[in-house]
Amino acid sequence: MRVAGILAALGLLAAPAFAQTKPMTLQPERLPGMCLTLSASGSVSVACDGSAGQDFIVPGETPGPIRQGDLCLAPRGAGYYPQLFLEACDGSPEQTWTMNAEGELRSAAGRCISLLGQASRTGEMIFAAECPKVGSAHQWKVKSVDFTNVIEASLESTVRPGMCIGHDTGVGLYPCSDAYGQIISFDEKALGQMRLKSSCFSGGYVFGALGLGECWDIPAQRWALLGNGVVGNELVQCIEVVPENGRDVLRTVRCNSARPEQQWIVRPKPATAQ
Repeated sequence: MRVAGILAALGLLAAPAFAQTKPMTLQPERLPGMCLTLSASGSVSVACDGSAGQDFIVPGETPGPIRQGDLCLAPRGAGYYPQLFLEACDGSPEQTWTMNAEGELRSAAGRCISLLGQASRTGEMIFAAECPKVGSAHQWKVKSVDFTNVIEASLESTVRPGMCIGHDTGVGLYPCSDAYGQIISFDEKALGQMRLKSSCFSGGYVFGALGLGECWDIPAQRWALLGNGVVGNELVQCIEVVPENGRDVLRTVRCNSARPEQQWIVRPKPATAQ
């Protein structure tokens, strides 16, 4: 299956550029599918679900407020980790933001929106940190996306029933348990990253091994369900169970939806799982 065929089958369109009048989500660069979310207790990272608390009107190239309704986003309190809240708009430096070319959201007061710990668990704190003098440690994506199809699930092998993709001592098959080390976040209907914990799956590693590491916007890390439970990336590499030296390992090989070794059962995360 060619890349063009995958994209056509999924009906993918280029993401629109963000505008100052259209509500958008704010997602950490390294944690696709997690959104800055506001509640009465402050700003946290929550799996994107399209709720009103995740929609913001974001300034473009010209500095301005990050708004939700008639209120503006601003840090509350002093110290190194002040969380963000909605406040009455006053045009102050704390409420004046700019997104630079590196994806940093910087205020005129010299603070950057940052995710504490870079973990993918729901509830991680988001705060206004001091901006780094060099580098781009606090990167965000402004996206208008339908998150209806983003799910958290484990992937069970059809040729090894009861065994799921996971990470413990390494990436491999483990007895399915709905544990945190087996819960993968991905979009059922679109091409995108598959995240486990705070890392992303990648194909094309040495000897075709399935890798798990830092998240990047690259073809090897853009995955989709291609039919028959097959999971393939934009390089047309699919995850396959391969017996080697008396044990099963996970490889990324040329996609073939007829091969049962490449077929997976999607097991949605139970509501009680952590």
